[in-house]
Formats: sequence, structure tokens, C-alpha cells
Amino acid sequence: MRVKLPAALPAAALAVAVLLAGCATVPTQGPIRSGSQAGLAPDITGIGVEAQAPRDNATPLNVVNGFLEAMADSRAFDVARKYLTPEAAAAWKPESQIQVYDQSSTKAVALLPGPPETPAVELNAPLISTINQRGSWAPATNNQPAKFVFKLVKVDNQWRVTTPPPGVFLGSFQLEPKLTPRYLYFFNPERNMLVPDQVYLPNNLPPGQTATQLVQELLKGPTDRLGNGVVSAAPPGTQVNVSVPVDLGVATVALSDTAAGLGEEERRQLAAQIAWTLRPISTRIRITVGGARLFPDDPSDIIQFASTGQYDPSIPGAQSKDLYGVRRPGGKIVHIVGLGDGQTIEARPVDGSQLYGLSAESFAVSLRGEFGAVVTRSNGDGVVAVARLDSTDKTDKIDSIPTDGKVLRPSFDNDDNLWILDRADRTKPRLRMRSKDGKLTEVSTSFGGDTPITLRVAPDGVRVLMVMKSKNSSATYVQTGAITTNDARQVVFGQFHRLELALTDITDASWNQPGILVAGKSAPGASRQPWQVDIDGSRLRLLTGASSLFEATKVASNPNIDTLPVVQDAQGRLHWQQKDSSWTGLDDGAGQDPRVDPVYPG
Repeated sequence: MRVKLPAALPAAALAVAVLLAGCATVPTQGPIRSGSQAGLAPDITGIGVEAQAPRDNATPLNVVNGFLEAMADSRAFDVARKYLTPEAAAAWKPESQIQVYDQSSTKAVALLPGPPETPAVELNAPLISTINQRGSWAPATNNQPAKFVFKLVKVDNQWRVTTPPPGVFLGSFQLEPKLTPRYLYFFNPERNMLVPDQVYLPNNLPPGQTATQLVQELLKGPTDRLGNGVVSAAPPGTQVNVSVPVDLGVATVALSDTAAGLGEEERRQLAAQIAWTLRPISTRIRITVGGARLFPDDPSDIIQFASTGQYDPSIPGAQSKDLYGVRRPGGKIVHIVGLGDGQTIEARPVDGSQLYGLSAESFAVSLRGEFGAVVTRSNGDGVVAVARLDSTDKTDKIDSIPTDGKVLRPSFDNDDNLWILDRADRTKPRLRMRSKDGKLTEVSTSFGGDTPITLRVAPDGVRVLMVMKSKNSSATYVQTGAITTNDARQVVFGQFHRLELALTDITDASWNQPGILVAGKSAPGASRQPWQVDIDGSRLRLLTGASSLFEATKVASNPNIDTLPVVQDAQGRLHWQQKDSSWTGLDDGAGQDPRVDPVYPG
């Protein structure tokens, strides 16, 4: 669906608003942002490129370099067009795509040999990513180049480019100064939890323009990363009628009367989507529908962000940040207490559950800490056993789900659905979902012959994170996917996006509050360490304070902002990161084996 462009934005800003709504940055250095959402990024002065018109008598090489620099100015594609012939300027569609290229090479732009009267300049540099019109960010594969030949002719005795490029080429040095990550929010199918959908916007716009772009993007619906796995409370065709001003800390969103038919609960859901999307700009919003207040019977026309907490996607709650584990050897499940609160840290047996008597290959805990699921073996046959973790009712029974072949660690979502992937060592692995009442649903999926190593379903029950092993080599990689439905209303696991991280020997990955935590090596022979990366594969960074004194093998985290990231080293010992970024290890003493496989709820 399309929305009306706000009259308050100038034409040049409108053009770049369409283009940069999904632009992504991929630096490998810099601070990791913390907190439930990143705030409004400051404008970094003195670094960004401001578009300059072509100089008289510039050489062909200087003309092309000037054109590339002008493309980086998100406010002035009209200036960039001055480097083109009139015909090329009319044909150029900068909003069609962005190709982000590595700007570090001094030979990225070079004059090709040939007759001086028909000069040609080539851009040839490693490609980092491609962003389409909607803002979907696709990382480049290994050795994929950003390559284009700019041909030039004389116009009024000045060299001008006669071949319009396919969209925009953006140098890597201009990404972080110009763009900042934002999130659009949609609902999971149950409409009880918001699901973030990451996009990128220019970071030097006034609050009102940023708010306008965010609402526009929200009303277009989700990106292809989520597909139809999420829903919006905004009816199809809903538009923002004017720009979204931010005055005295209040963002005013004027929606078309398309939303007038919404019921009370749907209006609250729509308000939550807008409030979470605009949170970095303002925590107070005013919403009108066809000129009338969104909630006609509410005497206050200001919606506070705090009133939308029931849809929080970060799974708040004390239980969700508790650390559990499986002690090796023996496979006994434990609850690790004392992390981050100054108390004695110890691994206590979860002997109040019937699961404690089983030898666990792996262990999953529901987000509220009520249920557990262990993968175990009985006479060689694998099962997933589900039971309460603290059962005072001795009549409670274990629910056993038969499995086949290799079984990955199961994963709970916020509705206590348990996701089970078995046959992981076969050509066609099987994914099933067990609902809270015990009903099993098979989920259609195909991994194209690659082998799943880990599977982590996000609390929203829509997004899925996996570590995969390639069928053609021993290489491992990280991919995300989404739980959607097909035309026959069958549950499907697809929408795969390979993150193409600059890491090797990846052994584990987990959702965490800023995005994704990954255990991998920056180069062959390097230590395997914990890395932070955004959900779209951008902004790969070493986890703050990460130590090279231990080799990271497994990682444990979840989206709760108070969850402490945990790493299991090659010897099976645990290390977790304190709030001050220092690291602490588990040592039970008393002759206890320190090897524990870490598990957070989820």
C-alpha cells in the first residue's frame, strides 16, 4: 500500500526518504548500543559528504568521483544529477536500489584506457550489500563486486556522465555518519506481542521528518524478512494525511478515516505499533483518525508509551533472565542462581521436576520458568520430554514426544509453544510445533540440503535464528527465517536470509536484546569469540569486554534487557558478562565438575 508524502518535506528529502528507509550499515568496529532501543543518533559533523556541484573543466575521473560523493548526500539528489547529461539525469532512478561498496581501496575508481575523446571511468570495489526500494538489506556474497562503467561526453564543453547507474552507489565510509537503525513494529499472529522489523533512516533529519518517515514505513507493512508472519492493526489503505510534527515532546499522527472502523482492542493495538515505532523520537503521541481522536471516550488525547507495555517484545520478567543448564557428565538439569546480584553463585539441581531423573542431551525452559523440555534417550529411541519445573502435584506426568535421528535443542516461544527439530542428520530435517495443550503441528520447510546445527525461535514465535552447515563444505553460517503460512493456510518456515557474516567456524548463535549473539572466528586460526550483530546481519562487533583468554563454543542469551550474556568455553566452563562488561566464571567448588551447557528461557 502507498501513503501520501507529507507536504512538509522538501522534494530532495522525499526522494532520499524512499531510498534510505532500509539502508544498512556494516562497520566491524564501534560501540555496541545498549538499552531496549537505540536513541536518536547524533549528527556526526565534519565526516559526512555534502553534495557539491561539478567544477568547471573537471577531468572525467574528478567528475565521476564528484558524482559518487554527491550520491552520499541524502538531501540533494538534484545536485548529483548535475553530473549527468540531461537524458541520463531524466533516466536515473536513485530510489531503485543502493549498492554499498568498500571505499577503503584507493583503486576503487579508475580511468579506463581508451580514446581521450570518449573517456570511461570504472568503479570496481568489493560489494558490501544491496538495498532495494523497500529497504530490504541483502548482504553481498564472497568476492561479489560493485562494478559499473561510467561513460562520459562533453555537454557545453564540460564532461558529464551519459550512463545512469542502477540506483545509488554508496561508499562504506558514509554509512554510519549518515544512517541509523530504526524499528517498525508489527504483531505476531496472536496479537499479544510486538515483533521488530529493522530499517535504516538518515540520522540528520529533524524529529518531525524522522517520525513522518517511520509512520509511512509502518503503514506500508512489514519487509520481506517477516513476510506474512506478522500482522498490522492498521487496515489496508490507511494513510498518514499530513506530516508528523513533534511539538513539546508530543508526536501527532493524523491517520485517514480508513481506520475509523476499528474496534477498541484493535485501536489499542494500532496505538501500540505507532508508540513503539516512534519511541526513539517521542514517548508521548497523539493519534487522530479522520480528524477525530483515536479513543473518542478517553478525556486525554495523549497516549503514553508506558501504557503499551503489555505488548513488550523484550520479554520482561524475572523468570526470563534466569540461567539454567545441563551439567556434564550425567545430563542433570540445574538452575544457576546468584548471577549479577552479589549472592553466592551456584548451580542448584532442578530436583523438583520429574525431568531431573532423565539424562538430558539438551534442555529448554519456557519464558516464565514454568515448563522444561529435555531431549533424552530411552533404549536408543529419542524423545523430547516436557514437564513442569517445580511440580508440587505428584500426579503431573511427563509428556513425551517421539523423535527421529538427531534432535536439536528445542525452543519455547512466549505462548509456551515448543519448537522441535529432529532428523537434523538427514537430508530432510523435520520441524514441529507442540502447543501448550500438547497438540503437534508439522511445519513445512526445506533447507536445500544444508544441515541445521542450532535453532532458536524468538519469543514472538515468528522469527527464527539458525546456524547451518553447508552441504558443499564444512563451512558454517548464520541465517534467519520466519514462521509464515502458505495459500493453503499451512504453517511454513521460510523467508530465509543468510547473514553473510565476516566470521568462520561459527558454532552457536542466540537472540539477545540488541540483536543476535554469535560464537565465531574473525579469521582462520583466531580465537573463537562472542560477537554482536544486528538482526539483518549489519554492524558486526566484538561483544564489549570479550576476553581472548577463553575460547567461545556456545552462547546463551535472550531478548530480556537484564539478561547477562553467557559463554561456554571449549572446556565446558561458563563465563558471563557483568553489567560493567567484566567477565565472571562459574566455580562450584566442592569437587563439582564445572562443565555446564548454558540455557536461558526461550
